[in-house]
Amino acid sequence: MALNMRMLNQLGVCSSYSFQIKAVKSLSRSASQLAKKVANDPYKIKMLPYDNFNWMTHAWETSALHKSQTHDEVSALLVILPTPPGEDTFKITSIEQFKEKSRHNINPIIALSDILPSNDDQVIFHKNAAIHIQNILAGLFDDKILNKQQLSIPPFTDDNAIDPIRTEEHYLPTFDQEQGSTQGNMIVLEHYFHKILAIPKETFENTMFTVLGDRLTVARDRAAQDQRALDLSPDAFDHLSSICTVGGLMHYEMNFISAIAGNFWGSEKSTDAISLSTLHKLFPTLVLKAAINVTETCSVNELSSHILSNTTCLAEIATSIMRQFVTSPTHLEALKIKKLPSDTLNGHAVLLFHNILTLREMHDAVKQGHPTCVLCMIKYWMPMFYAAGCYNYANECMETLHNIIHDWPMPYADIAFKGMFFNPKGCKEDFKPTDIHVEHLNDHIKEPAHGTNVTPAVPEKIVPAMGYVQNLTDHIFEEMGAENLNQHHTHVLQTKDVLIVLQHFEAHHLFDFTMDIPSSHKVTDLYTWHRQHLARHKLRLRERHSLSSSDSQDKDLANRLE
Repeated sequence: MALNMRMLNQLGVCSSYSFQIKAVKSLSRSASQLAKKVANDPYKIKMLPYDNFNWMTHAWETSALHKSQTHDEVSALLVILPTPPGEDTFKITSIEQFKEKSRHNINPIIALSDILPSNDDQVIFHKNAAIHIQNILAGLFDDKILNKQQLSIPPFTDDNAIDPIRTEEHYLPTFDQEQGSTQGNMIVLEHYFHKILAIPKETFENTMFTVLGDRLTVARDRAAQDQRALDLSPDAFDHLSSICTVGGLMHYEMNFISAIAGNFWGSEKSTDAISLSTLHKLFPTLVLKAAINVTETCSVNELSSHILSNTTCLAEIATSIMRQFVTSPTHLEALKIKKLPSDTLNGHAVLLFHNILTLREMHDAVKQGHPTCVLCMIKYWMPMFYAAGCYNYANECMETLHNIIHDWPMPYADIAFKGMFFNPKGCKEDFKPTDIHVEHLNDHIKEPAHGTNVTPAVPEKIVPAMGYVQNLTDHIFEEMGAENLNQHHTHVLQTKDVLIVLQHFEAHHLFDFTMDIPSSHKVTDLYTWHRQHLARHKLRLRERHSLSSSDSQDKDLANRLE
């Protein structure tokens, strides 16, 4: 690298390598000072997303005292959450507000009912699901269909949509510290809040701060708060009581993909790599095959001609697909559509269609910056995680829902939840989960950190400058048009993959219940399975809390859980 820079410098293309090193260090010092200034600004709402990564220092010549060593590093950002217009920052983050509400003071049946999908949530999901189906069908065909039909496709809406403004972020120095224990997380929080950002302890007496991480990170942070609650120190900072934790939406999605893979393909001795990219290619094929079935066409070309002949055809096809395939196999059996009972090939396909549809809704709602739709999907996924045996994330979903709905005061709850979204460029439909932005930071750090004789001090010095350098790189990349070119090639390749998978589906008569065959593989209906469990849980709540059968309100709420 140094030789290449020296050669380009002699040709007059760039500055010298030594000057660049000094410039990066100077930029890092300036960035760190700016982060401290922002962190101590009382008119800003602060959030600390952080994560750990592992890397190895490589020794050129190893010896007993000098050899390659694995390090546990922590990377962190300072993110500023926008204050709503007309709201007072001091009142939003006031500690006094958090002492007023508690989920433990709410009727247990009401608390459980609030975190499950309501009728309004189901209406939102079905409305958006129909739009997803229309967009997929319009995008799979040529430009004539896309231009003619896309005008009739309604847009996604959310009354509480996040404004597409660029998220204010500041890169913080890395920390050579393990984060695999509760004690390690205590050290990390104290290091960044007290040493790096230099926030006085007095500030924590009346101001609430937000911390974001993956499920394991926030679970350890909560455990640290429980342990520090017994501390005899009079300072709130020593108790970590002025910190609220939120999870990362990317980890929700990845673990839901893992739950789907375990349910449909098995988790033991499975060699199939199931990823978001794989399911995104599989779902358009399912939609295309369902559209061919409901329109009673025989090929993609015939379906294309059918859509071109009717301007409202996409909406009608989407409605038919929702009615026939976005449901449970048990319901199809009751309607005499599904002839064979229990596990069958098409029954499994219907379940897979619904599960991937919820994943697409979650992923697209994040991209659109629609927190209401994301909260709706977390309500959907909570019982589905439980049914899939992913009890950790079922508990994390419940924790998030209880915090947003019951525990945290408004508008802080809304602001903290929107902190799980990150917009790097300030563009529409360009939101990302905040935790995936931290993961990308980890990847950028690892690239220069794997050199020979690189110590933990190297990333600590250069990381604060990486934000500015990365933004400049992304801007040049976008101006060159490379991003649009990559997206075009990706769309062409995806269309070819869909047609290949469609041939396989047609050979196995997918969604044709007259040609259905039994399956020896047991697949759980993740969404409807929880109803039996909730019915049993409802009875336990009545007995435990002595709920009177004459109390009509409690009876109505209990019946909603069935």
